[in-house]
Amino acid sequence: MRHTLQWTIIAMPQTTRFPRRTALLTAFLAVAVGGCASMARQAFQNPVVVLHDVVVKGVGLNGGSLDVILEVANPNDYRIDASSVTYTLFADSIQVASGEVTKLVTLDNKKTTEVTLPVTFTFKELQKAAQILLQRGSVDYMVKGDFTLKTPFGSITRPYVGTGRYDSLGR
Repeated sequence: MRHTLQWTIIAMPQTTRFPRRTALLTAFLAVAVGGCASMARQAFQNPVVVLHDVVVKGVGLNGGSLDVILEVANPNDYRIDASSVTYTLFADSIQVASGEVTKLVTLDNKKTTEVTLPVTFTFKELQKAAQILLQRGSVDYMVKGDFTLKTPFGSITRPYVGTGRYDSLGR
């Protein structure tokens, strides 16, 4: 028992100094990592998303399909991987379709990449927009959503919005 007590007395000063050093080192690392994260956020530039085109792929008795084509420019000096893209498609302010594409898309540094979002719709969803298209011959559309990006600084989600006009007479 005396041996155990002696060991405890000798070990106490060493264990009390060690946490102080650990606490100082932890505090220093927290400040350094926080500073790096802040610098990383400042160094990161959001990709620029432009709605390039909407292509009607097919129309059937119950609905149809189209491709929403986005041009995504990566202004950063490093590659970014987009792990998912959500979208909501509006035709003349009427929601037509929404969904998510989870196919990995690589955005090369300082380049523009074309991203195609396959969209399916039913005529019920498109009925009002189709009436506008028949009356006017064209319909304004908007696509908005979020990109989930994998960067050297972790995953981040950024919104995008694109607008255009579909003209039934060949655009």
